[in-house]
Amino acid sequence: MGKKKVEAQSHTVDAYDWAKTYLSAREFTELLDSLQIEIPTSVRINCLKSNPSALIEQLSNRYGWETEAVPFCNSGFWVRGGASAASSTLEHRMGYYYIQEAASMLPAELFDLDSIPEPLILDMAASPGGKTIHLIDRTGDAGLVIANDASRSRIPALRIVLENWGAIKQGVTCQQGEWFGYALPDTFDAVLLDAPCSMQGLRSSVSHTSRPISQNEISALAERQVNMLVSALQSVKTGGEVVYSTCTLSPQENEGVLSAVLERYPQSIVMIDIQERLPKPANGIDHIDGKPLAKEIQRTARLWPHIFDTAGFFCAKLIKTAPIATPEAGNRQTKQNNKRTFINDDDAERIGQQIEKQYGFDLPGLMRRQGLGVAMVGGNHFLVAKDLMGVQENMALDSLGMPLGKTLPESWQPSHALVSRFGDQFTRNIFILDDAHLAQWERGEDIRGVSSAHIPTGTVVAMRDTAGRNLGRGKILKDRIKNQLPTRLF
Repeated sequence: MGKKKVEAQSHTVDAYDWAKTYLSAREFTELLDSLQIEIPTSVRINCLKSNPSALIEQLSNRYGWETEAVPFCNSGFWVRGGASAASSTLEHRMGYYYIQEAASMLPAELFDLDSIPEPLILDMAASPGGKTIHLIDRTGDAGLVIANDASRSRIPALRIVLENWGAIKQGVTCQQGEWFGYALPDTFDAVLLDAPCSMQGLRSSVSHTSRPISQNEISALAERQVNMLVSALQSVKTGGEVVYSTCTLSPQENEGVLSAVLERYPQSIVMIDIQERLPKPANGIDHIDGKPLAKEIQRTARLWPHIFDTAGFFCAKLIKTAPIATPEAGNRQTKQNNKRTFINDDDAERIGQQIEKQYGFDLPGLMRRQGLGVAMVGGNHFLVAKDLMGVQENMALDSLGMPLGKTLPESWQPSHALVSRFGDQFTRNIFILDDAHLAQWERGEDIRGVSSAHIPTGTVVAMRDTAGRNLGRGKILKDRIKNQLPTRLF
């Protein structure tokens, strides 16, 4: 494959010129050669629902995949071959893994969270949510993750990813990233800023399409990236961690942004060397347009496509060592949140007991262990972090928690999210679907011609196949089992 040059316009930037500037002739040739090879699909296993090594082995045996571990992510794997694409399986629909470019698995792995039992984390530019659910995995859903995105149109996709993953201790906000620094200073234990960027990563994908871009656009993006990174540093506690990442190789948006922030706050920030997290060196560059950069900048990670067979990517980690001044907060709540009612502890306990009685799942114990409560939004119950009850007004939450279900006249109807996350642990009201009807179920069809006489009509059941896989919800009717998988899964 020859050089993929962007449109020949004098005002556009050619990403290959960056590569020629910072790579040797041999490395540049290796880069071009690597771009001829299509990188395999990579997936990240849902640690809330399964053990990564055990599940990837099961998936490999079931679908004939050849897999290889992503070196910097214990739950990440490249997938090659097989009879079924990673995007077409039941496990993918049910949120047992997420399809994610391998390089973008690095940012969430850079946080050191083991010393903080229940960290408060902000994902400042979160949608579509792949890195958000990775952060939730890193905490075991025991911390509290605030997923923010400035674009209202991107919030629904974010909420769907969180729900499909089975995340509970999380809330979604829709604010400009710059808002957090002045509205919530010194609040978070950790902040991830996967910044909006020019997406000049040299490899195009469905979610990251390369396009011609002007130097003016890059400069405008870099200016905003600086402002968002400053906001991230203001909003994190002293001693807290900030990870900055982009899916571009543009020096101005990467090392240039870090350099500008370090020059502005030299006494308040320490750059952490992240090379030890990688199996091969991938240091940041040491100059831009002939101007030397501080040595600390080389502690970042610049993932050229030929180094790890990934898309182009950039990562940096900073520690806030001293407070950073913020302007007056002004109006702290700039966007309205949805109306919700938090249920008192006694009533929440009764709901948990009702679900335990109906499905044999110890929801009351889970709620006590993880500090969970119940909220009502639009007539539906949500399982939420109690911590969010106190902070919801300051953060103007757009949504929070995981759908729990709703009450019926004589029973409880669990949500798809509840069954998807915990159906493996149900011990009552389970229906085992035979292999002859499995394909129908996976197409979203109702199931007829099977006996369900042992379960009362109208009962919502947890469906499983003969291999024990979680198939989601079904509802027992007189003449069939109604398929209650969400239509968005098909």
